[in-house]
Amino acid sequence: MNRNRTPLAVALAVVASFLTIVPPAAAQTPAQAPVRGAEESLGYPIASRVLSQDQSQGVDAEGRPQAYWVTAGNNEMPGMFQVTDIRSGEVVFGERLPSGANSWASTFNTVDGTVYFGMTEGDMYSWTPGDDAVTALGVPYAGEGIWRLAAAPDGIVYGGTYPGGELFSYDPATGEFTNHGQAVPGETYARSLAVDEDSVWVGTQPRARLTRFDRATGEFHQVALPAQYETHEVVYDMTLARDYLLLRVQPSNDLLVYDTVTGEFVNIVPGISGRAISPPDPAGKYVYFRIASQGVVAYDLDTHTYARVGWGPNAFPGTWAWIDMDDPDFPGLSLSMTYYYGRIYVWNPETKKSAYIGEADLEGAPNPITALGSGPDGAVYVGAFLSPPGMARFDPTNETTTLLAGAGQIEGFGSYGDHLVYGRYPNAGLLDFDTTRPWSMGTNPGPAAVIDDEQDRPQAFVQVGDRMAVGSVPKSGRLGGALSLWDPATGEVVTHRDVVPDQSVVSLAERDGLLYGGTSVNGGYGIDPVATEAELFVADPDTGDVLERLVPVPGGKAVNGLTFDADGLLWGVSDGTLFTYDPATSTVTRAEQLFPRRTNMYGHDRHLLFHEDGHLYVTSSGSLWRVDPRTWAVTELASSGVGSLAQDGDGDLYYARGAALYRWNFALRPEPVCDVTVTGPHAGPLTVEAGTTCLDGATVSGPVQVSPGAVLVASDSAVTGPLRSVGAGGVSLDGVTVTGPLSVTGSVGEVSITDSTIDGPVGLRDNTGGTRFAGNTVTGPLACHGNDPAPVIEQPNDVDGPVMGQCRMS
Repeated sequence: MNRNRTPLAVALAVVASFLTIVPPAAAQTPAQAPVRGAEESLGYPIASRVLSQDQSQGVDAEGRPQAYWVTAGNNEMPGMFQVTDIRSGEVVFGERLPSGANSWASTFNTVDGTVYFGMTEGDMYSWTPGDDAVTALGVPYAGEGIWRLAAAPDGIVYGGTYPGGELFSYDPATGEFTNHGQAVPGETYARSLAVDEDSVWVGTQPRARLTRFDRATGEFHQVALPAQYETHEVVYDMTLARDYLLLRVQPSNDLLVYDTVTGEFVNIVPGISGRAISPPDPAGKYVYFRIASQGVVAYDLDTHTYARVGWGPNAFPGTWAWIDMDDPDFPGLSLSMTYYYGRIYVWNPETKKSAYIGEADLEGAPNPITALGSGPDGAVYVGAFLSPPGMARFDPTNETTTLLAGAGQIEGFGSYGDHLVYGRYPNAGLLDFDTTRPWSMGTNPGPAAVIDDEQDRPQAFVQVGDRMAVGSVPKSGRLGGALSLWDPATGEVVTHRDVVPDQSVVSLAERDGLLYGGTSVNGGYGIDPVATEAELFVADPDTGDVLERLVPVPGGKAVNGLTFDADGLLWGVSDGTLFTYDPATSTVTRAEQLFPRRTNMYGHDRHLLFHEDGHLYVTSSGSLWRVDPRTWAVTELASSGVGSLAQDGDGDLYYARGAALYRWNFALRPEPVCDVTVTGPHAGPLTVEAGTTCLDGATVSGPVQVSPGAVLVASDSAVTGPLRSVGAGGVSLDGVTVTGPLSVTGSVGEVSITDSTIDGPVGLRDNTGGTRFAGNTVTGPLACHGNDPAPVIEQPNDVDGPVMGQCRMS
């Protein structure tokens, strides 16, 4: 008996003797070819992570300081609002939100003592300390996500949006939203906000721009940044301190100090360690921020100099607040800093004492999967969204999952020899992991190599000689991805940008020393494409020269999942259309829309691979498909949000749905749809005339005949007498004893005979739906002829007689 087999459901017990089984008329439809294998869920490889992209701090009605988190959810589970009492370290409130998975916008309003937070999906909420539930304020503007909030001294709450880059306000007194328009023409993110009595300062992305909104007139007035920041990407954080506006810009992370009275930039502090800058201390003299090499520093607003304070929390500041700890070790006001992994650090400037509160009591959620990789060690590697825990390694030999800490958000995988390589977002890091040695972030893999030239997401990998070719997507607000050649041994990266102008490189394959790439018309987030059709290109890896370019599927927005077959034919998918390309003639030889037409920015369902069973497996349009490369007949195996595709060392397939990992296990038996089920004793012959007949724990005392087009599925059963089929829709025997000859000829569906005993000769001839014969005991000869494809014999058979034809193993 196969221990991995799914038991057959008992639909009908047949105990009487009859000659022919014919299912009800409604079931008499042409039989579908049986599919080998079945889906199984492997759960959440990164079962829980605490990630609050933005945070805020405030106080309850008694003045106790609190930290406010919106911990990220996933496609299956919304985010969760949670509150930590900083004095006690206890989580005093938590509620799973009705909708919205991620939040980059949170602010505490000192006027009404309420925290307001918005979701990137567009929902806005509030909570006042002491409330027993979060209040849903609605979706201010359909199609706009909320990306930053800030409360004004008079209690009006301002927000910035994406993709419209708009500034809006919410009046808690009236419950009304007001849209003030796009902050900077053409900028899609209103990414940072600072508010005083008269103005709202707005920083934008994908180009770093600063504008002032006059609260009285409703007009925007753009402020030019120093010339060297003209090409910067984002004004990410801002703090108002006295008459100064302090803003951090990326990618340099320089801190710019702007005098709002004179309209001049009076200082620049290079390379601070984001994110936030503190509010002024109680005396109004210092603000605080972090520099990686120095720890926290105090910046003197009078002299515009800074100095270390001797406090070095190993975390990026997410938000700062001056709080009363009501503790003799923390007299007066202490500086509290939150970190987006759910941690809190507190420091007192008088005693230099510090405190730490970890994230253990906060509730997380399974981490959404961003990429899957087939490891050279036979394992499957799982990358996840903004992954503080790391990436996961699933070992199919012992069915265990291991967390590899510190990997970051992974966009794509590749391999060479015993090494797994991967691309990390942001800033296009390239990392090399020797799978024969223990994982140790910083040494194995070592420091990342980096793709320059404004690249951000390394997504496609293929080995070419001693180097890895890498296809990438540019940074936010940029067009023009790149084809890079990376030497993992030396760390050298040679980048060729715009191999196809204004398009990203999202898929790669290699053949005879040449690179074949597929593009997406999209660039980074926050910019519209200018190209209209994705392309297939052929490039020389030594020079980066593009030798051929063409549009394989007219109108397609991404060319995904390139792979070569054994004959040197290139296969790919573009927006639901499967195509083949012949390098010898530089032509697309065939293209058919086999899957629903769907695209996404970077072609994340860009995966296809050839399996040892001769089929092509594809993830496209949210489903896993099996394609017969001879006939292009397609079968949908799994649906409902399927993405990514990887294969383990045993040939099983892995894919994701949101945060969950699934396996297509070829050893499993799918639950058959049985028109008739036979259980227990059956006296006399049995003929399967049409539809699907299942034997489940049956004992048939007589011959069994399967007619053309009909399907027989038998498990844990016995047949006394010959079992014959001619032109069947499929025959599956698992753990079956046949006393007498077994003959299966001309089956158009799959023939699978495993772990069975046949006391008599076995003949398998001219079957075209795939044949599997493994782990059986045969008393008599075994003859296999004319089966196309040839039988798969994964486990040896014990045959007491001659073995002839295709079943003879060398």
